[in-house]
Amino acid sequence: MATAEVDVWTAPVQKAVSRCKELNINLLAIDFDQTILDTHTGGNWKGTAEELLQHVRPMFRHLIPAALDEGIHVAVVTFSAQTELVRQVLEALTDKAAEIPIRGGFPGRTFIYEGQGSTQGKQAHMASAVEELEERNKGLEVTKESTVLIDDDAKNIRFAFQHGVRAIWLNPNKSSELLKDMNELL
Repeated sequence: MATAEVDVWTAPVQKAVSRCKELNINLLAIDFDQTILDTHTGGNWKGTAEELLQHVRPMFRHLIPAALDEGIHVAVVTFSAQTELVRQVLEALTDKAAEIPIRGGFPGRTFIYEGQGSTQGKQAHMASAVEELEERNKGLEVTKESTVLIDDDAKNIRFAFQHGVRAIWLNPNKSSELLKDMNELL
């Protein structure tokens, strides 16, 4: 990572992470395609993880490690079933990648979610990730109120809102506005 790139992102990322901590947010549930990435793999990426790494938005190269360093958990929630590829990309971004639950594909087909909550949008993905985080971190309580979904799909954002989860729509054409939106969370 170039020093100039670090300088551009350090302060705005820290401000957004601090805002999350002020609001007692302890989970960022982040979509992969068109959100962490500036492209959509369609769940069928033919290249290598190294090639896909070139599509990671610069702000996420900083936001994910910064959130983890400040004790905010991160989960990747995606409809792509290429979870091993997602894992390889995350491993290149942070040495804490093993702490990040990845829920890809669809409940019942590519991951197990036996809860009674909604399966609309990314709801089951987030609930399953929370189950894993709470199992691994005894005493951790992640709630709808302490979670923020970040996604480029407005339908997933709408479902999150309908179920009491904070959410931020990432406009793929103006992705740098995400940090401003995080600072405006209520």
